[in-house]
Amino acid sequence: MLNRSFTKFLDKKPSKKDLYPYLYSIAFKELGKPKTEIKDEPIRCKDCQAVFTDVDLIQEDPQKGFYYICEFCGTVNTIDKSKIDKKLPNDIDFILIEALKQGSKKEEKITKSDITEGELYISVIDISGSMNGAKIEAVKRSLIQTLKDFKINSPLTKYLLIAFESAVYYYLRHNQKPVKYDGELLYSLEGMRDILKNSIKNDTFMGSIGEFADGWIRNVEGLNSMNMTALGPALYFAITTFELLSYSGRITLLTDGLANTGVGNLSGTSIRAKKFYKNMAELCNQDNIIVDVVGVSASGDNNELGLQTLGELTDKTGGTLYLITSKEMEAIFSELRQIKYIGRDVKVKVIVPPAINVTNVTGAFSSMRAHKGSDINLGAITEDRELFLELESPKGLTRKEEVPIQLQVEYIDNEGHKRMRVINDRVKVTADENEFISQYDPKFNVMMNIQRAGGGFYSGKTNESKKMLRNLRHDMEIERRHLGSSGMSFIAANFSEGLSYLNDELEEIEEEERTYIMAAAPSQSFWAVKGQKRARSSLNSMKKRMENKKKKKKKI
Repeated sequence: MLNRSFTKFLDKKPSKKDLYPYLYSIAFKELGKPKTEIKDEPIRCKDCQAVFTDVDLIQEDPQKGFYYICEFCGTVNTIDKSKIDKKLPNDIDFILIEALKQGSKKEEKITKSDITEGELYISVIDISGSMNGAKIEAVKRSLIQTLKDFKINSPLTKYLLIAFESAVYYYLRHNQKPVKYDGELLYSLEGMRDILKNSIKNDTFMGSIGEFADGWIRNVEGLNSMNMTALGPALYFAITTFELLSYSGRITLLTDGLANTGVGNLSGTSIRAKKFYKNMAELCNQDNIIVDVVGVSASGDNNELGLQTLGELTDKTGGTLYLITSKEMEAIFSELRQIKYIGRDVKVKVIVPPAINVTNVTGAFSSMRAHKGSDINLGAITEDRELFLELESPKGLTRKEEVPIQLQVEYIDNEGHKRMRVINDRVKVTADENEFISQYDPKFNVMMNIQRAGGGFYSGKTNESKKMLRNLRHDMEIERRHLGSSGMSFIAANFSEGLSYLNDELEEIEEEERTYIMAAAPSQSFWAVKGQKRARSSLNSMKKRMENKKKKKKKI
């Protein structure tokens, strides 16, 4: 799960830092695999919060009693020796909290939903005037198929439908007409929360899709397109529902236009509106909600959808951002149904000694600048997610040092246990730069730069991002020729594979540009979607993509 591009630190800065940075990869596909489990609370350093695992560090003093000196920050910590009687493995799972039961917030319980199991799934659907025709019909087909699929494969899931145009239509029950919310109410978060809380109190039962799918299908069939786009209020009603019902789960938000009514209005350049969606993302994380955003754009319809801003919801919660045509809708809804998460509410922390800094993080472009010891919040993750972290040693290291690095990944597993995976690594120091280069794996640097380019694409810096990748390819090709002609030892296969990844990614970018021009898609939203996908690419997903391309070529 924790891998690095280098075998040893240098006792000085690398002479070609851009080609040979100190990189760590965190590959989450290993998170779901069983490890040694400890049910006791981990012992942490009172200063840096590093988890203590090595009993050999324990010392005894007549006045202090038992204590240890933290190998990361040098803090003296007293310790109850009876709580750890042997050295723990380098890769271990602490179970922080046993399975969390749905509906455990007893002080806010306002429904009878605790008598059933399963998560809550809410569809938040744009039915504004521009959704008329093929778009709304495609939405209906896709939602109906989703409900049928849940009925068979996930019958205990609860479902709720919210539709919006200039008003919000809230379908709490499959067998009742929706409650309509409109007017000045849609500009008040407090007002919306109060009226929803009172409404839910009067309707005290939520059934599962397995029981009521047919009724929900009839509601979906009755959807018709209407007026403007009260996206912000509809989203807030959905998030508040999770809070009031004490559920976790997923929201699928589908829109074909820019939010222009109520809170979260994006039709201007309001900083307040962007802050609204950032706050909504944070609320989602508090209640363990995954948000997927599906933007629908007709061919040649290049009106912006605000996906650069709405993408904050998907990035912070671990959901996915899409820009599609109505013809692609059924395939995307099918893809959403098949996404499997291996962890939720995922927080990553890397503990390093004072001589080391964490200078860059990619793979989660809302957390690009992570400070030493701070959490990197990812929301929910699939097994294909991968982070890359860049370290540096500004003042250098001594050759006698063996540098400790600790990874902490706190998450909720699929059974509801809150866990923390702790992985320890120790890295030796060398003065031999040739030795450092000979063992270096450039694929890590390639993938980190591809992820970094994703952040650039997301923010609209497409030309700068392409140039960065092309420059890296140029520098790597020159370095490979230099190493080959100088007779220095290096792993040629890793260089070749890294360059093949770069070439393939640049080909993908060219294909995306052709697609963008042909579709006349909304520029900012198009590149926001491509940027998020690129920022979440991994070594594993890259290999799969290239293997699939080879298979297609063989068939041709």
